[in-house]
Amino acid sequence: MLEVLHPFKGEFTSAIDVQRWAMLRRPERACDSALNGTARRWLRRLPARRRPLRLCVAYPRVANRLAWCWVDIELSRQLLDDLLVDSRGGRRGFGTAINRELRHLKDFNAAHRVELPPDGLWQAVVRRVGMG
Repeated sequence: MLEVLHPFKGEFTSAIDVQRWAMLRRPERACDSALNGTARRWLRRLPARRRPLRLCVAYPRVANRLAWCWVDIELSRQLLDDLLVDSRGGRRGFGTAINRELRHLKDFNAAHRVELPPDGLWQAVVRRVGMG
């Protein structure tokens, strides 16, 4: 019979708890321990005061994921919500400084990144030809 996995409550009480938690997570890869090129470009493009440097040092895996999702405004909003709000139960969460960086990114994403409506045919032609 399958055992019910109890949510993580902040401390592992036994080796079995560690094994259960490991079953829930994606296995760690070598690329998870450092920022990739996408994340580095993403950081350079962010305003200096919005760069989550502590997150990048402590959790490069999370920063890489944020960078990959950043091109899509809605997807990045969903990811930031997921990182800031414990919807699965039992997560420990990030420290205060990293939490603050994520909130700043969320605010920046909501206030300064606007999804533009798709161009009509004429607007696309004008921009392509350079008349506008």
